[in-house]
Amino acid sequence: MPKASELLREMSRYLGYHEPPSRETVFGVTFRKRKNLRPEEAFDRGPWCDMFVAQCALAAGGPDMLRLVGDFSLTTAHAAWFRDDGRWRRGAAGIRPGDIVFFDWHGEKEIKFIDHVATVEKVFSPDDIQTIEGNIGDSCVRRRRTSAFVAGYGRPAYDGLPSEPDVSLISVLAELGDAPAFPGVVQLGRKGANVRRAQEKLRRRRFGLGPSGIDADFGPATRSAVMDFQRSQGIEPTGIVDAKTWKALWEAPITV
Repeated sequence: MPKASELLREMSRYLGYHEPPSRETVFGVTFRKRKNLRPEEAFDRGPWCDMFVAQCALAAGGPDMLRLVGDFSLTTAHAAWFRDDGRWRRGAAGIRPGDIVFFDWHGEKEIKFIDHVATVEKVFSPDDIQTIEGNIGDSCVRRRRTSAFVAGYGRPAYDGLPSEPDVSLISVLAELGDAPAFPGVVQLGRKGANVRRAQEKLRRRRFGLGPSGIDADFGPATRSAVMDFQRSQGIEPTGIVDAKTWKALWEAPITV
């Protein structure tokens, strides 16, 4: 059964994701296909903050996690579901990491006026929380929020036991559309945010990074993973993330 940390870990992998120029988000497309919804446009290019929550929940912990977190595209329906299940708390008192928090930008604090949803990552005080959110500035971001616009929150019934991730969905979500601007060569010995981004893409595509995992340090294990990825794409296996490899990490088709 699910743990809050599993959901937050999965969500954190998408920090920095930005809508492609087509505005078709991987979260909307996969949500719509999974549920066989129409019209396509409403989901593929629609507001995706709640679909981000649903798809990350399914990827992180499979159906067990999804049943606890909720499977919605509409924030008002999601909040009402928590309320009807007796797991809704109005306002921000008692909020904790893993809670699904709902915002009303006009401060009405009523479910029918809810505009946005996020997941609580840290609580500094009842009036100061840190969240992971989709569809803020068309991106996935961390935010510090005050309670002023918190309508309330739902509390999934996490039991603290490991759950089974949906590996196939994790792989599909790795295909995040258009690559961001190439930051320059990423190679052995480099450290920092661009190394981490490349490592995240490799891991999402199920290339092993060794015991260090994602550590923003381009060591031998990362070089080996880059070479394996390059071979899979017919790119010369140099172990260096050049412009062609960077683009492929985002845009190459996924095989599961």
